[in-house]
Amino acid sequence: MSSQISLELDYKLFFLSVTIIIISFVLSKILIVISPKLSLLASPNKRTMHMQPTANSGGIAIFIAFISGNLCFGSLLNIAEIAVLFLTLCLGIYDDRNNVRSSHKLIILIGIVLILVFNGLSIQSLGNFVGYDLTLPFIVAEVILVFSFVGFINAMNLIDGLDGLAASIGIIIISSFAYMGYKYEDGFLFFTSLSYVCALIGFFILNWKPAKIFMGDSGSLVLGLFIAIISVHSIKHDYISPISVLLLAAVPILDTLIVLIRRISRGKNPFAADRTHIHHIIFGQQRKNVKVTVLILALIQLLFTSIGLGFKVRDDLVSLIVFILMLTVFYLLLTPKKYS
Repeated sequence: MSSQISLELDYKLFFLSVTIIIISFVLSKILIVISPKLSLLASPNKRTMHMQPTANSGGIAIFIAFISGNLCFGSLLNIAEIAVLFLTLCLGIYDDRNNVRSSHKLIILIGIVLILVFNGLSIQSLGNFVGYDLTLPFIVAEVILVFSFVGFINAMNLIDGLDGLAASIGIIIISSFAYMGYKYEDGFLFFTSLSYVCALIGFFILNWKPAKIFMGDSGSLVLGLFIAIISVHSIKHDYISPISVLLLAAVPILDTLIVLIRRISRGKNPFAADRTHIHHIIFGQQRKNVKVTVLILALIQLLFTSIGLGFKVRDDLVSLIVFILMLTVFYLLLTPKKYS
């Protein structure tokens, strides 16, 4: 009898997953048609890779499909989480239409994350180092948490530079949290992660080279915030440590750190936009082959994610050293002489 119930649940899970994928795909198709009327088009410029105006409203399709899945699985997100994700979506849509100044966007994102902080979001322990639990004062921990959230949201935004890149990286990262939810029988983590992965897959079909639609800031900002939220959930339930997140979400984090280090070392504005991100460098090395570049970065992320999931050590200092070594290696390998 139990096996029959389990089989019925498996069928239901499969049906709901396919439904979310279809919702995301269909909405993306609709948005491709109506985006010009909504003024949601990404025009080619000296920093972009596409050659013609393309709908950049995919984030809307992903969000609606994800929320639909969340409702189907039992409305797992709380009101504050839904509110901040929706506000971030609105910020992204407005930015896609009007190009908000980075400083203004930063302030708004800080305000959005503070809503979660006032709703109880907190992490005071940074992990165990040499047998010592590094616990921070509450205010210091909250400040670090807010800027970590905002930093990662922007990291996901910056990695969205090639057809299918942000979506494929997001699918790999969030799938690791779905695995943790399944392993630890955490319904919230499993079903919310699964919903988001399915929503990304439906969009990814139309975002693969040659992309018919981009996720836009409405997609990448929400994607970064969602990963940050489930990361905190996993840390608080002791599935992973804060340091493990550096490995589970390595590509966007490495990309941001490498670009900042490179710009600062050259005396440049660390927040000035350019084409020196990891995907730009590999894209050039691969003779401007988008598919190969995205595949390489996806495999790199998969490798790091596998290490993050399987690297079981009591001392987080070991994980931190591994990440720093990887950062150094990637910086040396992906910094051409003209950027040194």
